[in-house]
Amino acid sequence: MKHLVPGIYEALLDETLQEALAQRPELRRVFSKIDLEEQPALYAAFVARVLEQALREETDPDQRLALCNRILGSVTAEPGKAHLGKRRLIPESKPLLLEITPPNYGQSGLPRPHTSLAESSLFTGSPQEPQLAHELLAEMRSADGVDILVSFIKWSGLRLLMPAFEDLRDRQVAVRLITTSYMGASDAPAVEWLAQLPNVQVRVSYDTERTRLHAKAYHFRRQSGYSTAYIGSANMSHAAITSGLEWNLKVTAQDMPHVLEKFSVEFETYWNSREFVPFDPARPELFRRALARARDKGASGPAVFFDLRPHPFQERILEALARERSAHDRWRNLVIAATGTGKTVVAAFDFQRFFEERQRQARLLFVAHRQEILQQALGTFRNILRDQNFGELQVGPYEATRLEHLFCSVGMLSNRRLWEQVGPDFYDYIIIDEAHHGTAGSYRPIFDHFSPQILLGLTATPERMDGDNVAADFGNRFAAEIRLPEALEEKLLCPFHYFGIADPIAINGDQFWKSGKYDAAALENVYVLDAARARQRVEAIITALHRYEPEVASLKGIGFCVTIRHAEFMAEQFSQRGIPSALFVSGIDSDQCADLLARLKSGQLTFLFTVVKLSEGVDVPEINTVLFLRPTESLTVFLQQLGRGLRHAPEKDCLTVLDFVGQAHRRYRIDTKLKALLPRHRFAIDKEVEQDFPHLPAGCAIQLDRLSRQYVLDNIRENFGRLAVQVPDRLQTFTSETGQELTFGNFIRYHDYEPEVLLAKESWSEWKAKAQLAPIPVDPDLARLKKALLRAACINGPQEATLLRQVLAKLAAGQVTEALALAGTSAMLLYYRIWGERAEKVGITSLEEAFRRLAANPTICADLDEILAWSLDTTEVAGIAPELPYRVPLELHAQYGNKEIQAAFGRANLESAGQTGVGSFHFAEQKTYALLVTFQKTEKEFSPSTMYADYPISRELLHWESQANTAQHHTDGQNLIHHQERGYTVLVFARGQKKRNNVTVPFTYLGPVDMVSYESDRPIKMIWRLRYAMPVEMFEDNRRGG
Repeated sequence: MKHLVPGIYEALLDETLQEALAQRPELRRVFSKIDLEEQPALYAAFVARVLEQALREETDPDQRLALCNRILGSVTAEPGKAHLGKRRLIPESKPLLLEITPPNYGQSGLPRPHTSLAESSLFTGSPQEPQLAHELLAEMRSADGVDILVSFIKWSGLRLLMPAFEDLRDRQVAVRLITTSYMGASDAPAVEWLAQLPNVQVRVSYDTERTRLHAKAYHFRRQSGYSTAYIGSANMSHAAITSGLEWNLKVTAQDMPHVLEKFSVEFETYWNSREFVPFDPARPELFRRALARARDKGASGPAVFFDLRPHPFQERILEALARERSAHDRWRNLVIAATGTGKTVVAAFDFQRFFEERQRQARLLFVAHRQEILQQALGTFRNILRDQNFGELQVGPYEATRLEHLFCSVGMLSNRRLWEQVGPDFYDYIIIDEAHHGTAGSYRPIFDHFSPQILLGLTATPERMDGDNVAADFGNRFAAEIRLPEALEEKLLCPFHYFGIADPIAINGDQFWKSGKYDAAALENVYVLDAARARQRVEAIITALHRYEPEVASLKGIGFCVTIRHAEFMAEQFSQRGIPSALFVSGIDSDQCADLLARLKSGQLTFLFTVVKLSEGVDVPEINTVLFLRPTESLTVFLQQLGRGLRHAPEKDCLTVLDFVGQAHRRYRIDTKLKALLPRHRFAIDKEVEQDFPHLPAGCAIQLDRLSRQYVLDNIRENFGRLAVQVPDRLQTFTSETGQELTFGNFIRYHDYEPEVLLAKESWSEWKAKAQLAPIPVDPDLARLKKALLRAACINGPQEATLLRQVLAKLAAGQVTEALALAGTSAMLLYYRIWGERAEKVGITSLEEAFRRLAANPTICADLDEILAWSLDTTEVAGIAPELPYRVPLELHAQYGNKEIQAAFGRANLESAGQTGVGSFHFAEQKTYALLVTFQKTEKEFSPSTMYADYPISRELLHWESQANTAQHHTDGQNLIHHQERGYTVLVFARGQKKRNNVTVPFTYLGPVDMVSYESDRPIKMIWRLRYAMPVEMFEDNRRGG
């Protein structure tokens, strides 16, 4: 091996490397394990490199062939590998098959590209390589299927490829093309010419503002297995495919199969995405209008070119609202959504469903406090309902003539006493925008005098659910929340660059903490009154500002301060240093407010310093810088403050956020606000910090300087590494701090604990005992049954959770026989939820004994009941049992472990816990296959060799691979391929990853599936259609496409 140097490697340990390391004992080295799933690709690549070197060193062609065959012979001699025996190479003078001529061709000589079909290559536009246009023509003429992905299509580019497109038409080869109307760059005649070809399907993104598609790629699929793709910078234009320094990588299925696999996955995801709409050749004016609008930014007229559909995250909200009403009988629903995230769109889609269910016979009242909001809302409803006459305005100069679908200001509603005019039951559906104003007197009549079937509140700014706030009018519940990362991913909000800067002032002392939060007066003392430290802090803030934003004059910023005095001090200090700033706090009148905001917009002022006034209600999209000059305990307030700068504005690429991070008090939770910026629950926050946040939404960044990074990690470890001290402390102060009853659900919700983190250490009763709030548990099976609490925390099927609670109630009353009878056909599933092992290991002989023994553990039973109550309150599962040819106690989208699945089908019983370590179960008696799918096969999130085996293409389509040794002719292969003809049911159980927080993740039951297509052998690759759409969150978290 060559000389070892410091750096990063991914080298397999062979004898050469081992010897080289042994000679350099002073070198510090880091090794890791190889995931089982990744071993085949890594070992094969290593052997191929060694073999290639050996073949190069051997110059005799016959010896080269013999060496290859000896190696292949030794492989096929291994047990179970006889089926590879025919792979030995044949000695021939012309051993390379180039073509099998189709029967309809008069003579051989299919068009083929100059570049290899087996070896990838890079095109850079140099004179020594074939022209890209020539290669594309040849590739198309020999393809059996073509997928094209380009931002725009010009006639000048298309006309060069026309002969090949006409050849594809004549050969009836399917072509799929995805493009956009972005920037109006496409030529409408080019897209129309392609779309009218009978073999071509075109899909278009009509979003002229925020297209996410900048890819340029061409995929030529061949049934021979010699597929190729061109991926790079070439749109379908003359300049791109004939001249210019465009770089394009040609990838072949023979040497880079995982890249082609990724292409296919991404393309299928886009093709099945609602963002890309089928182009209708009979209605070309829609595309032409979109292009014209994109070219002329000042154009007016309707901006809707197709049936509006909700984004996936909006679908999640709509499903949550439907579930609240149907499963929980809650008809007053509150949705939390940051300004600009499309909450009005969600309301319009929700009303549309209600409206259609009622045969468009439903009356609507939409209430907001500003004319502008009402006008925008009316436009949104008209577009979504596809009725430009829907609704009337009652605000300012607008006077409604009909009241059935009314968009009304709260002022008009109160002044006209609308409830007296129409009566309490007139409106079926009422929407209150910015519902947090609901506690103000003017909003009270809506809650007090109207009785709609549905009352929907929309708010960006909920406060804690202490009963004295907006949530009190909605049963103290949030029905759903539009999360920041979702809105950022969809480009609804402007991306942020978040810089954590070490604060020179430490605020970790107990004098700074009072009643569960930072004490404003104590912070003001060090931020303002202690002159030397305050000046030092201001210098640090100014230095950081110049480092990250050297063009200070171009800024329009807000600084969030701890008190009015602090805000006043910061405005003075900034102004003295030539950065014009002003105070913007409660107490100033509306004229002053308007003047200050106008001066900020015009550039006369650079910063406004505030305490809470700019947190809500003030909409200044031009804000491009936010300074966090104080710690914020409330996640809600933090997100409101951040949200002030996340609105899109012309020439605003991103929001700059400077957060001054000090040494924090041990009870302060830095992790909650950082987690709110990341995809939900997918990644450990300490790992995110250590790895510099690799999983943020596109365009966003978080960078912590060396000290602030250390402060954040110290705080996270303080909070999660010292649970034994922290949890009892928080339990003791919980009721006084929150005013809530101490229950498992209230505690983990308030302190944002993940249940498995708490329950892996102690039972709920043991935690309360450590806080001296309960006696120390002395249950006889405590050690074993603590694991039952972890399993119970995963129960999210409402039918099962309710049944288990009823069983526990019977056991508490000493009615063991009745409890067993109540459990019925679910008894064995519940047994494995509780005990987790076969009877012999537990030391019992019957189900009745298992239930009796559980009843002898009172604190475990009480803990189970509290955990199940939390589960029922938070579950997103509707409790539906999918239609099957037999009865089985499984609920759609509920979670089950390996043993519970087998218990439901009778395979796991008291004698046996069933199979382990398999990717599917064959339940012959029920003629059923249960496929167990783990989307992320390895601990590494990005693993090209494994991540394209099992993945969702859409919410309805799933790509799945059988185990590597399953062939199509095997019994299992035939049963799966022909499952409908043979009367087999195929069920899918899926999960994102194997472990989370060191606890095995259960599978989510996705219900029955039907085969769409299959290909290849050992493994068989299949696409299944789900009869019930998978949960939005599962699709969003595990989809491979962008």
